[in-house]
Amino acid sequence: MPRVASSPATGHLKRTRFVAVFGALIVSPVVLSAQTTRLTLGNTSITIATPTAADYAAGFKASVLGTTYTVDAIAGGSRTSIVRIRAGCSDLGNSKPLGELQWRRADLPTWTSITNSDVLVEQRVQVFNGANDPWTNTIYYRFLLNWVTDEPNSYSCDAKITLTQTVP
Repeated sequence: MPRVASSPATGHLKRTRFVAVFGALIVSPVVLSAQTTRLTLGNTSITIATPTAADYAAGFKASVLGTTYTVDAIAGGSRTSIVRIRAGCSDLGNSKPLGELQWRRADLPTWTSITNSDVLVEQRVQVFNGANDPWTNTIYYRFLLNWVTDEPNSYSCDAKITLTQTVP
């Protein structure tokens, strides 16, 4: 569950402490015919430090660590393994819109706002003990910041990371 907590404002600079804890729904293992695949998550508790004036000027504060995922074929032949992400809430609370929590894959520069619908994170054709077995990547998170609208508050939401597979 991404949880964002904030500290009281100090002086003329609005200081907000963000702490995000990401709970994940893991579909593991997923079974199709003889194929079995396991999704393993690491770093599911993510902290986003208190934003500075420079963060507000930049418009965001990003997590230093991300949620690492590993997709491992356990049995069977070839399959397409698909990792998706979605939010389990309609907003972040305290008038902060859901879309102000963003994510990106470690190997891509583009940030995407989280939504309530499953969104493709990554998919690969995977062959048991062969091509792309196992494979790993990381999801990083950031909060968009606004001097005017982001009061010191607590924010929370669940991030759901799921694995599905199909036979190519």
